[in-house]
Amino acid sequence: MDRRLIQTAVVGSPYSDEPAICPEDPDELTAFLKEHAGATWWCGVNLPGGCGRQLMTRLCHDKICHFAHYRAVGDDRGTPCGRLARGKDGADHLFMKADLAAWLKAQGIGVTFDFPEPRGSAIVSDLADGRRLLVHLDRTQPVKWDDVEVTEFLLGTGVLIPPDRLTARGYVHRIRYEGERDGRRPLIIGTQRPDRTDWSDLRTLILTAQGFAPADRPETSPAEQAATDGPASPGHAGERRAIVTVTRSDTAAATAARNHEVAQAAVRNLSWAGPERLRDALATVEELLTQDQSVEDRRNLGEALTAGRRRLTLQTRRRTEVMVRLRRAEPGTLSRELLEEARQLTSDPGASEEDRALVAELSDQYRVEAEQRLADARRQRILAAQREQEALQQQRAELRQRQDEARAELEAAQQGTRGASPAVPRRREAPKAAAEYAELAKPLLGALKKAAREGETRTWESVADRTGTKRLRQLGHPARVEVLVIAESGTPAHRPLWSVVLAAGGGQEALAIHRAVCERLQRPLPDADEALRTRLDEERTILQHGW
Repeated sequence: MDRRLIQTAVVGSPYSDEPAICPEDPDELTAFLKEHAGATWWCGVNLPGGCGRQLMTRLCHDKICHFAHYRAVGDDRGTPCGRLARGKDGADHLFMKADLAAWLKAQGIGVTFDFPEPRGSAIVSDLADGRRLLVHLDRTQPVKWDDVEVTEFLLGTGVLIPPDRLTARGYVHRIRYEGERDGRRPLIIGTQRPDRTDWSDLRTLILTAQGFAPADRPETSPAEQAATDGPASPGHAGERRAIVTVTRSDTAAATAARNHEVAQAAVRNLSWAGPERLRDALATVEELLTQDQSVEDRRNLGEALTAGRRRLTLQTRRRTEVMVRLRRAEPGTLSRELLEEARQLTSDPGASEEDRALVAELSDQYRVEAEQRLADARRQRILAAQREQEALQQQRAELRQRQDEARAELEAAQQGTRGASPAVPRRREAPKAAAEYAELAKPLLGALKKAAREGETRTWESVADRTGTKRLRQLGHPARVEVLVIAESGTPAHRPLWSVVLAAGGGQEALAIHRAVCERLQRPLPDADEALRTRLDEERTILQHGW
């Protein structure tokens, strides 16, 4: 089973030099295969270590989609595959060849290409006018500076040029791919001088008799600028990055120390860079790799560059996923977290203006909706407070009415019957009992609130002990109901009763008292005791946490 994640292949045959990159996202791979229906993919011999065997695509959801070798049939196991570079940059020499060919063809310049061994190390471009361009990509192989057939050298990332040779030449060209922008990787050409490196998109250049030149200034070539240009303008810091300037007065030790500090700072900046600075940090590391560095700094810069490019790939993929989610989101379902992530990801210079505009539009829409939700919530709180106040006033009015009725009944009994009826003393005791119940309700309610907030249950006996109100022990069933009704008369209708701690802590009698209290206060309850106990637990949780 092929366990390697091969991301590049060639199209059509093992000897093709037309490269392809396998999309990493499952949806993108599906669309890619529809667009290239009937195409075949090969581990081509023009790829470094390519075995020439046919490849398939594998659509994965737990890892990136990739190419993979077909299983060998019978005894024919084919040539062992020796590909070491399996990532997207493993076929950069083929993509560079294709981009250079299209660029030269657009200018009417004929060219033939060759890939010397080892494959992927260089590209030889022989122009129809006899000039030869050599793209040197292998940083482990020395550049053949004395090759008189080469008109221009273009050095890849990490390929060194000795400082004395750069000073003698005045300049040398660099070539590399930038991170993906709007679905493509721009091929950029740099002109490195002793004090700076200027980068330009290949599409903005033309090839004149004197060499590479800006399309809007064809009379200007890097060779001419090398002799006349001064230091890089601070106003073009994004295009001209001054990495380190070494003067003749610097000692070797001081130069090495300064280069080391610059390399460490570049690695640090790359590791900390957010989406908006990642590309610039990568470009700085790539330029440093073209300078003279110690073995340790070169290794650290190379590792940082690999990790940074991977971050950029993941960042681009994540931006695509987030933008798809934004476009598919139903109105009112966007989250602040998703929009903030989209805002950060679209701060990448490689993000499209369309994506940035969509994020700005949806952010404004979310802000308006959030303000509307806050206003609605405020109105609901005001209405709830009003309903609570009205319910409280109604309960107080009902309590006063009951007290007035009891007082009126007692006065009527006193006026109508002055004899020695045994019932009269008990009736005379009615106002006295009501007053006593009101006095007992105060400490009872305080004890119930404390127990509820501590998540505990109580019995009438434990409340009597904790409050020191022994009279609570002596109350019968009807009296306990009356005391609780008075105690709970101020509890808002939408809040649980505090007396649930008594109902939850007792037996059947406690449940019966609770049902009687709720009936008096017009609060519906489940018929089944088991359902009632479940509800009591839920209401105790609400009271404990203050929900």
